[in-house]
Order: sequence, then structure tokens, then C-alpha cells
Amino acid sequence: MHRPAPTADWSSPQLPEGQAPLAEHAGHDTSPGWLRWETIQNSASFLVSLIVHFSLVMLMAMFTIIDPPDRQIELVVLEPEIEDRERPLEIELDESDKIAKEMTLANLTTTEQGMEGMVEASLKAPQLEMPPTDFANAPLVALQAEALLTKDVDSLIEDMPVGTVGSVQAVVGDYQEAMDQISQELIWMLSKNKVLVIWLFDQSESMKDDQAKIRQRIHRIYGEVGLSEHAKGDALTTGVASFGQGFQLHTRAPTADPVEVDEAIAAVPVDPSGEEMFSSAVAEVLTLHRRYAKIADRKIALIVVTDESGNTEDNEGRLEKAISIAKATDTRVFILGREAVFGYPFAHVRWMHPEEGTIHLLPVDRGPEAALVEQLQTDGFGKRTDALTSGFGPFEQVRMAKETGGIFFMLPGEETNINNSIDRRYEPKTMDMYRPNLSSRMEQVGEVKNDPLKTLVTKIIYDLNPYQESVADVIEIQQVFSGDLQRFRQQVREQQAKMITYITYLDRAIEAAENNRNLRDESNSLRWNANYDLLYGQLLAYRARAFEYGAYLTNFAENPPTPPQMPAYMEFRGWRLATTDELSAPEKTEADISLSRDVLQFVMQEHEGTPWATRASWEIKRGFGVKLEPIFFDTRRINRPRPAPPGGPPRMPVQIPKL
Repeated sequence: MHRPAPTADWSSPQLPEGQAPLAEHAGHDTSPGWLRWETIQNSASFLVSLIVHFSLVMLMAMFTIIDPPDRQIELVVLEPEIEDRERPLEIELDESDKIAKEMTLANLTTTEQGMEGMVEASLKAPQLEMPPTDFANAPLVALQAEALLTKDVDSLIEDMPVGTVGSVQAVVGDYQEAMDQISQELIWMLSKNKVLVIWLFDQSESMKDDQAKIRQRIHRIYGEVGLSEHAKGDALTTGVASFGQGFQLHTRAPTADPVEVDEAIAAVPVDPSGEEMFSSAVAEVLTLHRRYAKIADRKIALIVVTDESGNTEDNEGRLEKAISIAKATDTRVFILGREAVFGYPFAHVRWMHPEEGTIHLLPVDRGPEAALVEQLQTDGFGKRTDALTSGFGPFEQVRMAKETGGIFFMLPGEETNINNSIDRRYEPKTMDMYRPNLSSRMEQVGEVKNDPLKTLVTKIIYDLNPYQESVADVIEIQQVFSGDLQRFRQQVREQQAKMITYITYLDRAIEAAENNRNLRDESNSLRWNANYDLLYGQLLAYRARAFEYGAYLTNFAENPPTPPQMPAYMEFRGWRLATTDELSAPEKTEADISLSRDVLQFVMQEHEGTPWATRASWEIKRGFGVKLEPIFFDTRRINRPRPAPPGGPPRMPVQIPKL
């Protein structure tokens, strides 16, 4: 094959000799030159060559060194700090590459997983995950006091979770101190939400002075709260209600006007029934306001002002219902109340009849501090009439404050006419070790059944309960006798017959206590140890006095003394029982008296600074003998009723009030 010779016009090459043009072979083909086969074949070769050479040029260009620009940009690189880690960071990361689309047990933390089935587990006795020795050898966690002292007060308040159980009980000197603390509580609540505060007043006559004190200080509370940046406008609204045997609302709707609040408090009436349905009133007032609080998106602060613990049956039947309503409405309950009587439901107010001049002991609900009866309800002769303070508020009120995150403010007793009042101030640190159980009554009944010491003490107390009809005739010993000698001797014979049964009761109780002393020694409850110790000392003292009672009455009936001479206006009305140090039958009672004194003195030392020690001291000071004292009545105290006006209706006789 011969290549064509190059020509000036290489697009029209010369064919070799002896070869005819392709057109001629094709039968005179007339196609343009650029579609001829030779032309296409030569063009394809050219394109392949062009592509190959262009690629080589571009490859060489990539290795060409380009001169830097005149102005360089400086790149600053920060080296990361090298941290010493105890373990690789990757261990703390979730290595799972799957995205969780629902909450399952595997997605929860270890703590949250432990909450599964919490309701059922809470009904069982708690069990340790490891032996106690493992806990003892565990590393200690120290509280850094400096961190608390240097932390801002506001941040401490903000970190407190809503619903945190409050201080439960705060001993205050007067209403002003309590109101100052309430102001701070309201300011804190306002920093979180709008607030509805409800004042709930006791309608008893003894509370009128207290209501006047509240009215005098109410403007100061709202003035202090109003200074808070959170109390602008209607952020704080108020409702006022009161209770006695029934319930009454004094604000048609919650108001932000302090003047309306003052007028509503002034409208609180006096209920002559003497009943205070505390638990029912709390449930009622919260039920009436819960819809308003929910619509207005307000937290509720309920402030109860009362000087009594409330009707016993109402508290026992409706306390837990009232607490559940308070929790459901997210209410904090603050109570301005009085100290409970030690181990006894009542205090007794001395009241003189304005016409007859006679003295009456009027019971008022003022205790006890515990859910169940833990002290003897008798003083050895009959129902107790003392008013020894307990160091704690009434059980129902303190429990309600605790369960709702509120505070029970224990105000000092200001009554000057309380019978046998023993008002002592006990150190809170000491009393904290004797704090009563604040769980529900039903829970505590179960605990008593399962605790042998509590069962023993409770059984003795209820067997000697003068309020129990089946034994009242035996436990209640006659303490006032007729001035007529014949009638007096008949009364003495009746009481001597009763003494045989009463002393038998005491014998069995003392025997049960002595035979089960080991239960006291094995118990780790300081409160119930004190209950047992005082109970045992009192039983011995009461048995000694019972023997002394029988012997003294026999001697007195045989040789009755003549009443002393008194002025004509002093009228002799009989004989009243009293205690003394002189003994009528020492040969029968000295052993009991000596042991009782030792036990009671032990109580005073072992439980020093508590109501148990105060009660033990009181029992010793009473003396273990008995005597009869003459009763004289000053007839000058009689205030004859004024005659009715002519033609008018007769004047109604004065009724003994119910407090």
C-alpha cells in the first residue's frame, strides 16, 4: 500500500495509479466529499490523537509549580488542650446506631429502671441490696459547706422543687413572727406562679381576739408581698372562709383588694355549737376554689387559723380525704395553731356561771400530738383535767402541713384560765428524738399490731380508759362527797366496794408491764421507751393511792371532822378529794410508793427536758396519800337574774357555753 504524496491541498489526495475513484466503482456516486469513507476514517484518527495529547497536556499542568500570590492569607490553627482522662471518652458515648422511637425499659437510666413496679414494691418491707457491712465500708460523701454558704440565696430558692415537704413545725413567739414567715413563703410561690391564698378561720368565740390580730397585720403581709417584683397586678388573689359546725364562704370570688379581705375577716361569725370540723372545712374550701385555681393557673396557699385540733370524729373520718384533695389541687397548707396537750384530746377552761357563781370546766379540743392514744387518760381517780403541753402541734394539723409541703406554726398558748395548765418550752433538738409518727392512722394501727411493745402499752391504756363505757364505772372514782354525814357514809361504802375491782385492774396491768420489761429494753424507739417508763411508774402510784383512798375514807367515816368555822356568806357544800404526802396505810403502800418514786425519777433523768419528765415530776409532787377538803361556796358570787320587764317575756337562763 502506498501513501499519497503530500500536496498543497491535503483535502484532495491523489489516488495511486491503476485505481479508479470510489465513485466510479460505485456507479458514479455523487455524495459530498466530507461524507466519503476516506474522509471519515481520517477524521476519527485525528480526534483520537487530539484527545490523547490534550490529556497529556492537562496531566503535565497539574505538576506545574505556580508562583505564590503577592498577599498571603495567614491560617491560624489552635492546638486542642490535652486532657488527662481516667477512661477514654468513647466509653461515655452511646455506641448504639439505632434511633429509639418509643420509651422502653432499655431506654431508661438505671435509677429509672428501678421505678418499674414501684407501687407494688412500696407495699413490701424494704430490703438491702448489700449487707450493712458493705455500706459501712463504702466511701463517705462529704457535704461542702462552702458551696452552700457562697451560693446566692435566690438560686437556693429556685433549686427547691415544688412540693418539697416543708419545715413541718415552726415554734413562733407571736402572730407577727408567723406572718413574716408566711410573707416569705408567698413571695417564693409568686416567683414561680400566680397564687391564690385562702384564709380559713375557726368560728369559736375564743378566736375573736386572734382574728383581730390577723386583721391588724394583714395589710403588712400584702404590703411586703406587694414589694416583690413577682406580685404585680392580680398575681396574688385572696379568698376568706370560716368553719365551726358548718362552713361559710365570705368572699364571693377571690379578690386582690386588701380592704375587701379585711372586711371579709371581720364578717367571720361565732358558732355557739363548740364544734370545729377542721378536716371537712379544708376539703370544702379547696373543692370550691379548685376550678378557679385551675382556670386562672394559680397555685393555692391555704392558711388555717385555729386554736383547737378539731372535732375528733371528723378528723378520724375525713383527714385523709382532705389531704388527698389538697395534693390533687397542688395546695400548700399553712396552719397557725396551738400546742397540743400531752397524750390527751382536751384542755379544760375554767368558766364561772354569771348567775350561779359556780365554776365549770369546759373541754376544748387541743390534742393529742399523736395519731393514737399513747398516755393514760386517767389521773388515777378519773378523767384527766390537766393541760400539760406536748412540745408538738395536734397530729391532724401537723400531718396535713407535712403532707402538703406547708408549715404548722405553733403559737404560744395565751389562755389564762386553762385548768391545771403546765406550759413548758422544750428544746426542739431534744424533742426531735421523741417526734410522733405522722403516717396515717390506718398505717399506725397496723404498726401497733406488729410491735409487741406498742401493743402492750396500748392495751393497758385502753383497759384503763375512763371514756370506755364498759369500764367507766370502775375507773371513775368518786371525788366529791355530800356534807350530810348519813349520805356521806353511804357513798363511802359504795366506793369501798368499787375499790376491790379497780385495784384488781391495776394489779393485772402492773403484772403485764413487769412480765414484758424485755420488750422495752429491746425497742429502739426512744418515744415508746418513754411511754412504757412513765406508764409503769404511774400504775404503781395509782395502786398506792387506791389503797390509801380506801383506808382514808374508812377512817374519815368513823371519825368525821367538823367543818371549820367560816363567815356566814361562806356556805358549806361537802367534801372534795385531794392528794397529800401523809399516808393512811403505809404498811400496805410503802413498797409501791418507793418503787414508783424510783421509776418516775428514772424517767426524769432518762428523758430529761421532755413532757415525760415533766409528767413524772408532777406525779411525785402530787403526793401518794389522799385527803378530803371541805367545800365552801361564796354566796356573794351569786348574781340573781334580773326580773323580766313588766308585760315582757321572761328572761332566758344563761346556758353553759360550748367552746
